[in-house]
Amino acid sequence: MLLNAQRRRIASALALVAALGALSACGQNLGKSNFARTTVAAEAGSGGEVPSGDINDPAVTPAVMRTIDPCPLVGKEVLSSLGTPEDPRPSLSSFGSCRAKVVDAGGKELSVSVDIGASTYVSTSGATVTAVEGLPQVERKAKDGKSCEVGIMTLRKPERGMSFSVTYDGGDPCATGRAVAAKAVKTLHASPAKYPSTPGTLTAVDPCAVADTAVLNEVAPHGATALTTFHSCDWTPGSSPRISIGFRYGLPPEERDGNKKIEIDGVTAYQKVGRGSSAECKVEWRHKPWVDDQVEIANVVYQNYDEKKDEAASCEKAVKIAKSVISKLPKP
Repeated sequence: MLLNAQRRRIASALALVAALGALSACGQNLGKSNFARTTVAAEAGSGGEVPSGDINDPAVTPAVMRTIDPCPLVGKEVLSSLGTPEDPRPSLSSFGSCRAKVVDAGGKELSVSVDIGASTYVSTSGATVTAVEGLPQVERKAKDGKSCEVGIMTLRKPERGMSFSVTYDGGDPCATGRAVAAKAVKTLHASPAKYPSTPGTLTAVDPCAVADTAVLNEVAPHGATALTTFHSCDWTPGSSPRISIGFRYGLPPEERDGNKKIEIDGVTAYQKVGRGSSAECKVEWRHKPWVDDQVEIANVVYQNYDEKKDEAASCEKAVKIAKSVISKLPKP
């Protein structure tokens, strides 16, 4: 009888503790809760074996990727499962970048940005490599745990693709990045939004194919092209000299902040030397209108760390390449 009485007292005590715990849970600060995690986890990729060879997916070739509008990949419809999203904001200087913000159910803010054409190296330390619908996924979490980059590799040589950068102090940034990236891959394999194919637009132009090889070899002998993003390309025989050709959009170039107005075969361009002590000169020009007061811009940069700064010499080389590029660009 004494043993049974003791058991009843213990059972009553445990019931009281459980009741107090339930009351405590009811009174917790909901603003500190992260409601988005369970939703995000359900959006993970399809997994499978990580491909090791060349990527031959016709939906993600450089020719296709450079024409994709990045903002719908982080648009309200995509991010609505994470909370209340704002309208995405396109980059002010790149065809491939866009950023958006979301407030989760607990009132915590997170930001998600996408960069189409970003590096997706798998060889560096701290990278977790998985697969999403046959494409390598490279994940890197910051040491503080508040941000994460999730890259989807679409090109093996060089390693390039689209990268999602997430900052989320109130939740798991990598789970969020994986969820958004998985949706993006599905979109790429279905019907991604693309930039309008207006006459002469630079969004569809291969930057590695717009300068005459003979002219490039004249300025930097024995070089080779290397895609740096889907809208920019380098030509170099090694580390130096280096010729960079790129396309972007922004406000029209003007004769200010060191820019010097020049004419190249009837095209108004602006040249500017670098700030360092080595040889560097950038030449850029307006190609065609973009949106509102912004324009499409093409640029050529000549850089040689083995040469001393000389505006006339370095800009002469940059202009020579720019002249070749102008002659091969599609007419607006």
